Amino acid sequence: MLTQHETSAIMMAVIWSPGVNENFPHDETLQYLLILCSKVALNTLVLSFWRHSILKSLLGLCSVSMYVADVLLVCAVTGAWLFKEHLPTSTSMCFILAHGSAVYALLPLPILIAGALDYASYPHLDVSSSSRRRAVCYCTVVVLLWAFACCYTYNYTDTQPMEIYKDNARILVCRVQGSTVVFQFSMQISIAVGLILLFYFKKTIGWIRRANKLAFAPEKDQNFPYNQEGEGGNSESQESSPPLFVSLTLGFALNWIPYLLMCLVCAFLGFVVPAYASVNLLWMACANSVLVGIAFWFRGARTGPLRKFPDDTCLWNIYWHLSKGTTPTVDAKLTMRLHKMVHKPAVTFQEV
Repeated sequence: MLTQHETSAIMMAVIWSPGVNENFPHDETLQYLLILCSKVALNTLVLSFWRHSILKSLLGLCSVSMYVADVLLVCAVTGAWLFKEHLPTSTSMCFILAHGSAVYALLPLPILIAGALDYASYPHLDVSSSSRRRAVCYCTVVVLLWAFACCYTYNYTDTQPMEIYKDNARILVCRVQGSTVVFQFSMQISIAVGLILLFYFKKTIGWIRRANKLAFAPEKDQNFPYNQEGEGGNSESQESSPPLFVSLTLGFALNWIPYLLMCLVCAFLGFVVPAYASVNLLWMACANSVLVGIAFWFRGARTGPLRKFPDDTCLWNIYWHLSKGTTPTVDAKLTMRLHKMVHKPAVTFQEV
């Protein structure tokens, strides 16, 4: 349904292809509708594990707006398919796909910049300290970003279908765009994470085991320092602990390595996806984890572990304690374990 044209950012979406009878070409509208419905289903899955803090950050609110835009895009394609007897699908589908891909290709860069500025100004990076004024600012920025993208694409997007000939067959196509920013961001993050983990490869397995012990240690041992579990003295544990940026990179990689590997495989195979069909919320969640990890790296030495992050994917506090050679308290672990609303009374210890 797609043919690559000139660069990885410009593609041709097939609207009509020759059928069995040349007088009755095959309409591809239903296939685009199925692709977009699959995208909405996958984005719904992403929202399900990001639901606790998604409205507490600018990136999260932008993700919600993109999800709404995906649903509206599905409704538009559904309308074009239902009324194809009265409206020419070549014109309507080219208008929908061209504008949709242009908007989705344009938004990632300003969203990344705005998200970075948001976390740079966030007080202590703790979502529990967010205010109503900040929420109003988020909504205003989201509206301005969408208004800018829609106005730009409305004036500069070519929505006219074109005829091309392939293997002596006439095909009706539409020019669509892929997101170069998403591709480059995913590739650069994959390379950076791979190089960091490769440099510390010999110690990575041991650090992962220690992180698992910190995350799933019995509650009776959580108030004691980590080195009392048989790993040696405090100085030895401190020396074997990874630097903070390496520890946070490890925590990020353990959660996002499948997505990063998928991006690398697609890049090596030359598999390109138009911006309207990509699972943009998955990339937004990954970018959110990257920005939160970077912000926590800069502030972690001063603030220490936090109560609640604007990220539901990575257990940042666990890897902060891994780098410091300490153990989180019971209260801190209760807020990190999958963000379950479980409240337990504090454990009291008696001297024997």
